[in-house]
Amino acid sequence: MTTIIVTAVITGLILWYALQGRDWLKSKVWAQGFFEFIEPVEIFIYKKSETILVARSLQFLGAILTLLTWIGSIDITPIMPLVPEKYQPYVHAAMSFLPLVLNALGAIVERLRNQTTKPIELVAVPDKVVAETPRLAEAVAMADATKVEAVAAVAEAKAA
Repeated sequence: MTTIIVTAVITGLILWYALQGRDWLKSKVWAQGFFEFIEPVEIFIYKKSETILVARSLQFLGAILTLLTWIGSIDITPIMPLVPEKYQPYVHAAMSFLPLVLNALGAIVERLRNQTTKPIELVAVPDKVVAETPRLAEAVAMADATKVEAVAAVAEAKAA
């Protein structure tokens, strides 16, 4: 039970950090030393992407739940009397597959994040509206070109 509580607290802290904690800490002068230390770790572990941080924490949570299930630390028998008997096999199956589902969701979210090429504001505009509005089409093309140039500059800097 302690392992589950510790895992839940760590997961909660990671989610807080990804959703608002990092931005909040960045705004504090006293936290700048923390970011000098943690930034290389952030780049190495999750490319400083909060989305990838959440995705990898889902994968980690799935691995922890798999381990806990394997060693028998997760026991759902206390809740089983509340489940009608005809549904109990489904509940057992769902609990068995939960770690796999979490791990798969984490992998899917990370893959989608790595494929993301445009800000959501640009993606959310219908293609028809972009095609009909020359100024908007130019802005989208400029955003794409700027992204390509920035990625090339980063690749060049890494190669040097």
